[in-house]
Amino acid sequence: MLFPWPDPIVGRVADVVTILGVPVLTAGTWQIVREFRKERASRRKIESVSHGCLEFSDEQGGINLVPLETVAAFPGPGDIVLPPGETLGGENRGKGFYEVESMSFIFMEAPEIDEPSPAVPSKVIVHVRERVCQ
Repeated sequence: MLFPWPDPIVGRVADVVTILGVPVLTAGTWQIVREFRKERASRRKIESVSHGCLEFSDEQGGINLVPLETVAAFPGPGDIVLPPGETLGGENRGKGFYEVESMSFIFMEAPEIDEPSPAVPSKVIVHVRERVCQ
């Protein structure tokens, strides 16, 4: 060896880097893995706009959404309803009288309820027919 003096210094620096660097690398990698798992789980839980709502829908699509917390009673088949519609550009689209044809209830699991098969309503779709009268 031509330069024997750097070997002990380089060896000790390598030891210090290894002793400090490996735990830091492990902690950083674990944090990235946790964030990746959290992001992937949040992507799986994407909820639709009408989640938790009563949706009035005809053959052309949705007319109106009403939060389930504010609904006192659900309309039944044959009932006449007057949803307000949607206002875009000063024009109210979809407002009018509709006759209820049928209803669909969508439920989701509720682990916070201590029952054998707990479920809570996630969405209620009221299928309506064209305007009956004005």
